[in-house]
Amino acid sequence: MRCYWRYRRHARFILLLSTTALLLIRIGAPFRRGCDAALLGRVCSLLSDVNLFSRARSDSLKCSRRLVRYHPSALEQSWVKHIGWLQSDDKSWVEGCRKVEADQHHFEKVMSGLRRHANSQQDLMNFNLSSHEFIDECTGITEHVYLEPLVSFLRHPMSICINKDDDQGVLDKSYLLVPNAGELPRSVGSMTWLFDAGASVYDSGAGGASQKWFIETYRTHGIEFDRIICWEAEHTNPQRQWDFVPPEIKRKMSWYNIPLNASIGHADNPFTFIKALTKVEDYVVFKLDIDTPAIEVALIQQLMDDAELLALIDEFYFEHHVTGSPMQWHGWGDLRDSYSPLSTVNDSYFVFSFLREKGVRAHAWV
Repeated sequence: MRCYWRYRRHARFILLLSTTALLLIRIGAPFRRGCDAALLGRVCSLLSDVNLFSRARSDSLKCSRRLVRYHPSALEQSWVKHIGWLQSDDKSWVEGCRKVEADQHHFEKVMSGLRRHANSQQDLMNFNLSSHEFIDECTGITEHVYLEPLVSFLRHPMSICINKDDDQGVLDKSYLLVPNAGELPRSVGSMTWLFDAGASVYDSGAGGASQKWFIETYRTHGIEFDRIICWEAEHTNPQRQWDFVPPEIKRKMSWYNIPLNASIGHADNPFTFIKALTKVEDYVVFKLDIDTPAIEVALIQQLMDDAELLALIDEFYFEHHVTGSPMQWHGWGDLRDSYSPLSTVNDSYFVFSFLREKGVRAHAWV
């Protein structure tokens, strides 16, 4: 924003000089002789210098950051390597819980890193966090933007295996690392979007109030959404939604009480909205949790196959309902007869890893 106002000041200065030069030219012959010609020449020279500076400033405003690579933490790499044989439909998730217990001290360090990040502390390299490395294409300066590592069955790492008596632990969102405002790549005219597929109503939902959580949590991190678009398939009295939405949010929110359609280009496909409404320079957050695996998987495959969508979506939250996870016995139901594509917790790791490697901040939702 500071760059924007400086640019406006330069623009006003250029306009003033241009007007002065035009007046000198229009005054005509009586003033085109002698020192006045020299004066006009100096004005034109100054205009040329300012225009060059203005173009340089304009070019600097176009600078962007580019993804260098995704850095999974050593802890995440260990789970990616072993999840294939740790996944199990055993209700106690015995082998997986053994590794969780062995990694408990690593998880505690992760949680410490998350608290440091929430307090805007920058030195997070030694807290088992994963990160995206970016480079500023103008300055050449690199920075790491952190996010929580993929571990366990992709819920809060202390749930079920460590905190065995806490049935609500699987709904704990404190493990999700939400970016701070200073970590977002913002440019003049860009917008911040939230697309929430499976939004329930503003103040409640099966896994908690997602609309309210996103708005309030991102606000805590200094981020305000400019536009919010939600979908909820379950037929709901509109008052149950709108009576609880704060006035300042109503003005920028749409809430569609209809099911999604996964057909490419369909009017009710959320990706149709994202492609039509957002720009690469915007910051786009998309949450998918509609409890309909066939549609969810179809949308995931579209996202993974579409370079345009991967460039538009910056952050993605997804509750992937799969086998091999103890969540089957803690809310999802028995999925062992599911033979659809991407249907195991090992597949979940593949999906989230793939998206992170493409630069998307992909999180396992609750």
